[in-house]
Amino acid sequence: MSSTLERLRRLHNLQPQTGKSIVERVATPTDPVAAPVLSGAPNAGHPADATQLEALVPGEIIENSNGACYVVTERYPLQAQRGALALAELLGQSPHTFATFHPTFGLHEALDFRQAIFLDTETTGLGNGAGVYCFMIGVGAFERLTPVNAGGAGKPTDPHPLSSAQPPTHFVVRQFFMRNPGEEGALLLAVAELIDHYAMSVTFNGRTFDLPLLRTRWRQNQHIYPELRGSGRLLQPERPHLDLLHPARRLWKRRLQSCRLINLETEILGLRRSADDVPGHLIPQLYTDYLHSGNACALGNIFYHNREDIVSMVALATHLSRAYQGQADPTGAQLQGLDWLSLGQCYEEQGECHAAEQAYQRALSDLRGAAAQAAIFQRLGQLQKGQARWEEATATWQQWITTVPGSDPTPFIELAKYCEWRGKDLEQAAMWTQWALHNLRTAPVQSQTTDQIAALEHRLARLQRKRTQSIDAQSVLDAEEA
Repeated sequence: MSSTLERLRRLHNLQPQTGKSIVERVATPTDPVAAPVLSGAPNAGHPADATQLEALVPGEIIENSNGACYVVTERYPLQAQRGALALAELLGQSPHTFATFHPTFGLHEALDFRQAIFLDTETTGLGNGAGVYCFMIGVGAFERLTPVNAGGAGKPTDPHPLSSAQPPTHFVVRQFFMRNPGEEGALLLAVAELIDHYAMSVTFNGRTFDLPLLRTRWRQNQHIYPELRGSGRLLQPERPHLDLLHPARRLWKRRLQSCRLINLETEILGLRRSADDVPGHLIPQLYTDYLHSGNACALGNIFYHNREDIVSMVALATHLSRAYQGQADPTGAQLQGLDWLSLGQCYEEQGECHAAEQAYQRALSDLRGAAAQAAIFQRLGQLQKGQARWEEATATWQQWITTVPGSDPTPFIELAKYCEWRGKDLEQAAMWTQWALHNLRTAPVQSQTTDQIAALEHRLARLQRKRTQSIDAQSVLDAEEA
């Protein structure tokens, strides 16, 4: 067990302070009116110094029947850009776009991204066992701010899903943070009171990591906090959940070395994070250090990291939605050849043959590498063959031979099969087989495959026997007619 988890378990018995005055107001440099801190916390009732959470990351304390936790809220206007895209662009897309490609996600037609929460957690470890905590849960959603004065300042409506008659004005990120493990019950209840009003969740790798871990934390805490029983329903496996990692991998894995979110931000969204970011693998230790020292200097970086993850998911969902619909991207961030190949394969797997063929043709027009072109010709030829479009399939295999150098026998074998079984032309079938055999035998040693050569020799011998038998039979027939 890691030292981080051992220390957290020793700290787990800490409980939020209770008493006559739970919340006091302490002024901060960014909020001269005041920001709340727990009574009994270090320096409570005294001006915040530069190492305190409230001074570094202004927020508020929220209370419920399980205690209190800290919440930081950031509001983004819908026209705010994330890379080349405005956040509002996602509202024109439908989660159902991904339903045929990922049927286990439960993304039915009635869903709308106005009904979605975007969720990301920061934890004390990488597993999802009972000893790993979610010390921060970030939740983003589209909300509506209502003006309260002529100066344009606004306040949020109740954070509930919006109908089509209530257009949102902002994307709002709330980051629920437990300042010590004793605040976990309050944090989980506060999150549940928010998310259980929504119809679906959106994450990045949440299917494997975030949601299973959160379900574990809910289960572990229910015997301590009865109020948690029956809450957190949105996180259950049967509820609609779009995990963006899976469609991202299917679309971009051929082209990109990594489909980590930070890499997709750079390669797809055209973003680079500021120096305020912190590598994810350092976050568990930074939180443990904060628990021991009370010095919150590194926490601002963790809040920034979590918030960036959530907002990037909005732009990424827009790019993926457009790509899976084959829409032109007005930002100029067009799919590249390998992306079209991957998208075509996705369409083909779902039986959308016309869309798949269009994607393969786009890939062919963009790609020049021999290996990539061979992969496209193979997929395209098999697609046409499966639809018995023999004229187009044979044209594809012949284009493969004349376009892609190398000793790959596949197009020759396909043409030999067609000539033998469809065209009933044994001479042509033998010619294509001999050509493939010659290419393999004269290829560099490292490119030769003994099994392939043996298979081609067997095919050629069989074709020659059939030709001999056919000639003999024809001779007998001619003799009888004479």
